[in-house]
Amino acid sequence: MLSAETIFSIPILAVGGAAAVHATAYIHGEARRHLPRFWCFFAFTLASMAAVVFADGKLPFLLAWEAMGLASTGLVAFESKEKSVRKATWIYLLACHAGACALMLAGVLMNRPDAAIAAFACAVVGFGLKIGFPPFHAWLPEAHPAAPAPASAIMSGAMIPLGFFGFLKFFPVVGMEPSNAAIYGWTFLAFGAIGSVGGILFALPQANLKRLLAFSSVENMGVVAMGLGLSAMFSSCGKNEPLAALCLAGTLVHILNHAFLKGSLFLAAGSVLRQTGTLDQDRLGGLMRRMPFTGTLFAVNAFGLAGLPPLNGFLGELAIYIGAFSAIKTGNPILVAAGFLVAVSLSVTGGLAIAAYAKAIGCTFLGEPRSKAAEDAVETPRRMWMAQLFLTSLSLAMIPGTLLFVHGMTGGFATGILVVAAVLGMSFAAITVSLLLIRRFVCPRGAKKPRLPVWDCGYDRPTARMAYTATAFTQPLVDLFRPMLRTRRHVLPFKGDPASPSDAAIATETDDLALGGLWRPVFTKSARLFQRVHLLQNGSLHLYILIILMAVLALLVFALVS
Repeated sequence: MLSAETIFSIPILAVGGAAAVHATAYIHGEARRHLPRFWCFFAFTLASMAAVVFADGKLPFLLAWEAMGLASTGLVAFESKEKSVRKATWIYLLACHAGACALMLAGVLMNRPDAAIAAFACAVVGFGLKIGFPPFHAWLPEAHPAAPAPASAIMSGAMIPLGFFGFLKFFPVVGMEPSNAAIYGWTFLAFGAIGSVGGILFALPQANLKRLLAFSSVENMGVVAMGLGLSAMFSSCGKNEPLAALCLAGTLVHILNHAFLKGSLFLAAGSVLRQTGTLDQDRLGGLMRRMPFTGTLFAVNAFGLAGLPPLNGFLGELAIYIGAFSAIKTGNPILVAAGFLVAVSLSVTGGLAIAAYAKAIGCTFLGEPRSKAAEDAVETPRRMWMAQLFLTSLSLAMIPGTLLFVHGMTGGFATGILVVAAVLGMSFAAITVSLLLIRRFVCPRGAKKPRLPVWDCGYDRPTARMAYTATAFTQPLVDLFRPMLRTRRHVLPFKGDPASPSDAAIATETDDLALGGLWRPVFTKSARLFQRVHLLQNGSLHLYILIILMAVLALLVFALVS
């Protein structure tokens, strides 16, 4: 059985290597002048991540953790000339330092046996800021669109799961008291359910492709948290070791799936940005014909991350599903509640994820181009899509690897169900590929047929503007969840001839509730308070002497009374 260090080091090597190859072609033009700075921070980030995994002891771990945050901040700030990048860098730096402070306090409290829960609470804040637990995820949708695509790939695919490595290293469920394990489990189940559903829900209305993928990372870390929490719940109830091992195995498999698939998706987003100059899905479209390798790999990885068979993302979530239904089957009220929460959250998350990735694929790569940049796009250099292909191949190779890994961790428990699911999925994929090959080679397309106008409500000359944009594609779902999303809609009605819809437009804005509704007001009010306190530093010397005398008198009175 693979150790935790081995499992968490695989994404660092695989995603880091693929991102490095992709970056050799991604960074071009004016940014090439800053290549030494980029590669310095890139190498420092990978080295500090490896140090986090292999650090022995609390102090080396904390030093490596802080170094990882500082190095990755340099990657986020690579294009620092833009105001949005500087803002995202500041938010990310605050999150890194706040997490490090919480982990320092957790390390101190871990030395006291009576402060185990307090230490765990501090660890939830410290590691949760890196993982992206709501409401600590505010840096994710800000930093990923600002950072270069190779940096986003390693940060999302390999860095944020290291928070779970910290939990497994310093708060192992094995040997934990049942009451503490229950607190551990419910904490992860709560954060996981909110993160998985909320993350993909906020991914739906995003027009920026990398921002959509960032919220998707919040969703996938929520799935991981639910698997880990369910494993802890089984351990707290005792006599459920195979089920606890199954949920833990599904959790670790999903971490690897997310690393390979999300790393490839971020690299694909970088390829789109490099070739079109934009990540706005409302201005893209038609890229599948112009960038066939990038588009095909993006679609395959998106299907896998949405949990659709036959890809390995489905098998990882299936193991957690089996654990959830097994928990319901036990009849234990606590396990029934936990299993029901996981099953419902995974189902809702899966449906919304399919909608989000269908939007990303359809509005970015299918249809007709909706801008000149998308129309003029061409395929990227070979090494860029080869880096994506490498990560996709690793995910496909994990299909038999998942079966062996789960079998080894559980002793064969529920392996048969996973084998049947894998065989059925691969059979479906083989049939689909065979039909496509028959369509391609046995039934080739005939002569080009003339394009004739169709009945289209009076518009006899269809254009790309009449197709669904990314905003319009998910608008029904966004309207359904508007009370939660608080989406603002801006409508520009028709002004001229109804036969020319060029004057009509609709735009929506969906801000992150954690940033706009919690952290920004908190920091704004704190800044106002500190500004008032700051006046004491610019006062009169006589006032300072008076305050000192009053404090001395108060201390004397207190001493006499006591």
